Amino acid sequence: MGTAERKAREKLIRHQQILDAAYEVFNQVGFFAATMDQIAERAEIAKGTIYIYFKSKEEVYFSLLLNGQDILISMLTEMQNREPPPDQLLGEMAKTLFRFYSEHKSYFRIFMVMQQEDMQAKLSPELSQQINEQATMVLNLLSHQIQRAVDAGVLDAVSPWHVANILWGSFNGITQLAITREQLRVGTMDTDDLLSLCFDMIRRG
Repeated sequence: MGTAERKAREKLIRHQQILDAAYEVFNQVGFFAATMDQIAERAEIAKGTIYIYFKSKEEVYFSLLLNGQDILISMLTEMQNREPPPDQLLGEMAKTLFRFYSEHKSYFRIFMVMQQEDMQAKLSPELSQQINEQATMVLNLLSHQIQRAVDAGVLDAVSPWHVANILWGSFNGITQLAITREQLRVGTMDTDDLLSLCFDMIRRG
């Protein structure tokens, strides 16, 4: 390995080291209470080193969303490679999305914070583009599975892209409602059942 390759690899490792530390800090104290000093201490680096890789605390926080989307893309790709029967596709999609939500709930909290108008203004165009590109990959994976269901006659001849957006929007709405209820301590809700019901209603038209 040459010097340039080694430096590039070390830079990627340090970048991920910061994100791993930030994930733990944000998960423990929340975005607004977290500080760059805490992240630096958790990562065992100088605070100034963080600013070599990230311009602000907001950029660190929203960069974590890219990690979450990578995980979801991998899970959906794994489901696609299994090639479940067409009549089980919507159910398998619902199970996969719920598994992602239940195992990686912190990423949904990041998404909810990002929806705030003042936070969106702090999102750099470059990072915003990366997040949107990954979201498009998720929608393409969902759309491909929906096309299989349409081709098999399980779903009526509809636009797979439109249905994918409806499913994705419903999924995000249900999970955000569940997190909000949890934060307000007004009781939990069976997110899995709601997702399954939503997807089944779409299947039945």
